[in-house]
Amino acid sequence: MSAMIYIDPAAIHPVIDGEWHRTRLTGIPQPGQGVTMLCGVTASAEFEPVEQRRTHGVPRQCPRCDLIYRREHGIPTPQDRLRRP
Repeated sequence: MSAMIYIDPAAIHPVIDGEWHRTRLTGIPQPGQGVTMLCGVTASAEFEPVEQRRTHGVPRQCPRCDLIYRREHGIPTPQDRLRRP
């Protein structure tokens, strides 16, 4: 008997040097597999328990990944909201 664990690849946000990124994953990467972020940064996949996420401080969002994601999904940026009358 097996226990099926469902993981949404769209909900995976890799953290590199204290910044969390967005990526276009179609599946769960294998450890060591290269992963390219929306901003163009590439890194090897590693996995740790979620409890370890803040071991080196609270990760901040990559501004370039955020901008690209918002444009692709029609979400206004904070700057766009300020400019609207």
